[in-house]
Amino acid sequence: MATIQEALSAALAHHQAGRLAEAAALYHAVLDAVPGHADASHLLGVVHLQSGQPDRAAALIRTAIQASHRVADYHDNLGSALKALGRHEEAVAAHRQAIRLRPEFAQALYNLGNALEALGRLEEAATAFRQAAARRPGYAKARFNLGNVLAALDRRADADDAYRAAITDDPAFVEAHANRGSLLLALERPADAAAALARALALRPDHAPALANRAAALLALGKPDAAERAARHAVASRPELADALLRLAEIRQRAGRLDAAASTYAAALAWNPALAQAHANLALVRQTQGLLDAAEAGNRRALALDPGLADVRSNLAYLRLFRPGVTLAAVLEAHRAWDAAHGAPHRGRWAKPGRSTAAVAAAKGPLTVAILSGDFRRHPAGLFALRTVEALPAQDIRLLLYANQTEADDVTARFRKAAARWIPVAGLPDGEVAARIRHDRPDILIDLAGHNARGRPGVFARKPAPLQVAWAGYMATTGLAAMDALVADRHHVPDGMEAFYAERVLRMPDAFIAFEPPGDGEALPLTQPPSLSGGPVTFGSFNILTKLNDAVLAAWAAILGRLPGSRLLMKTKALSCPVTAALWRGRLAAAGIEPDRVTMVGGSSSLDHMRHCGSVDVALDPFPFSGSTTTLETLWMGVPVVTLPGETFSSRHSLAFLTVAGVEGCIAADPADYVERAVAWASAPQRLADLRRTLRARMAAGPLCDGGRLAAALAADLRALQSSAARRS
Repeated sequence: MATIQEALSAALAHHQAGRLAEAAALYHAVLDAVPGHADASHLLGVVHLQSGQPDRAAALIRTAIQASHRVADYHDNLGSALKALGRHEEAVAAHRQAIRLRPEFAQALYNLGNALEALGRLEEAATAFRQAAARRPGYAKARFNLGNVLAALDRRADADDAYRAAITDDPAFVEAHANRGSLLLALERPADAAAALARALALRPDHAPALANRAAALLALGKPDAAERAARHAVASRPELADALLRLAEIRQRAGRLDAAASTYAAALAWNPALAQAHANLALVRQTQGLLDAAEAGNRRALALDPGLADVRSNLAYLRLFRPGVTLAAVLEAHRAWDAAHGAPHRGRWAKPGRSTAAVAAAKGPLTVAILSGDFRRHPAGLFALRTVEALPAQDIRLLLYANQTEADDVTARFRKAAARWIPVAGLPDGEVAARIRHDRPDILIDLAGHNARGRPGVFARKPAPLQVAWAGYMATTGLAAMDALVADRHHVPDGMEAFYAERVLRMPDAFIAFEPPGDGEALPLTQPPSLSGGPVTFGSFNILTKLNDAVLAAWAAILGRLPGSRLLMKTKALSCPVTAALWRGRLAAAGIEPDRVTMVGGSSSLDHMRHCGSVDVALDPFPFSGSTTTLETLWMGVPVVTLPGETFSSRHSLAFLTVAGVEGCIAADPADYVERAVAWASAPQRLADLRRTLRARMAAGPLCDGGRLAAALAADLRALQSSAARRS
């Protein structure tokens, strides 16, 4: 036996030093001398497990267990072999047996957590990792895996605690720093994320995932050049890493380099054609370029690969609004499809009006209204709502503003001043945001985004408030069964169209928004129409390219054909990309518009954009998706906007704003009438001059900019909505 023990000791020394072949030879020698020797069978099995032969490992370890079934290590290592074989349920049973034999066995608890995680039983896995960490102080790997599981469960604050604990246990734990940085990025804490990722990279400079995430953090911090360097480094380190290519493409996309972004997404798909997020992101590039068919195809491909991508399904519904010939019925169908896929699972757990709601309504006391938005800032949705929100407290309304944003500006400060409470929720998962709102118990929750960027339809689908209302930020029905009402006006939703909205329609007396004009008279002085200043008649389009289509281009060609020497100014951010601009020059030429009659301008500051709006005689509204912010900005500069409304909400913005502003002669009945009205305006220089001289003052003094008037109407309708709900409860 002394010889056997010496052989085992020597084998174990080789094993611990990583000399697996030498260890295996000695374990075999022991087994030749003593067939079925438990320790030798077990340890030889461990060698095979470490050598990537889990099937041989499992057989040898089972032999050890047959010889001595009360040794916890045998069962634990059997579990690891079974997990490597993909037999996860058996692995869980083996690890549990090890723990029964030795309840304080931290490693077995850690391995149990890994097996449970592989089965998708994440809550149980989290419990196992917690128990492992509790039984072994300094067990960084257990805390790290706990962080991973909690992050997968969307319990991000708890995950951050776990990662920080792992780093405390092992400050050189690269993956803990890297994963914490990724988590902080998801929490929209880019400065903290960049710091965590920098620590990971100090330990391993070529850590490609950390480089890719640091690129995203730097981009969020407004450092695009540094972000691109980090992303390029990530791609160079691991060109096959999808995240690295996705980050590089995103940086190029945000910089307006649309063609370069598309090429980079295509490179990611060349490595992995099943990468749903790359298809979705490439679809967004094509959408920005105005390539509607390619955008829709990319979104559908992404959903086929991952049906759980709610934001992609939102974008598909949104794209329906741009289709020529679109009907209200088609819009409702597309948005209800989102609700069927992503909203239906949350029904049955909705907040409902109760006795307290009825009591508040009966007492006519203060109404607590919550608003969820990522656009409490200088953004069209924020500027549409700002004046009204500021006036709501005077209507005995207590405001809770849930901010799905990290940016802040002068507009943000005004929103915060109006709020009784300001609650940041950026980066929090939908379930957690809904839980916070449910805890705060507002009477009504308002959505300012819908299916647009930064929208949280997943929160509204959970219905954390007894009454929910869509307003200002989205230009269609939300399609949500959980949404009780939609703020509109008679121009956007004429009588008789209510059946095509999932929500009850609340009609405001004028327009459904109150405009906050940019700049002031000094920063944006009114100028003469170019045709009165000796220049050619100039038409303008300031809308995104997605809104343009063959019918719009045909109408523009007819207008320019009627007025020789006239010109067209197109200005939108996407035209900063030379390839995109060339693509549209080609489309215009194919429609019969000579390239030398067109000026294209890309992105610029807000005030510079407004000055361009004032540099044209007549603005040409796209159809069927009308301008909204662009129409208001152009009218503010005294320029008429010729529009062709349809039946959809999104086709009727300009109609509404022109009507409320009292501008006549701009609303066409069909494409031929659209052409006639544009030509008529361009041929009446004195009419143009009169409008430019008077329109801004009329808008400023009228209901389009009267937040107090709209707030009074909105508050009255919200109270009526609450009273109606209270009577039904």
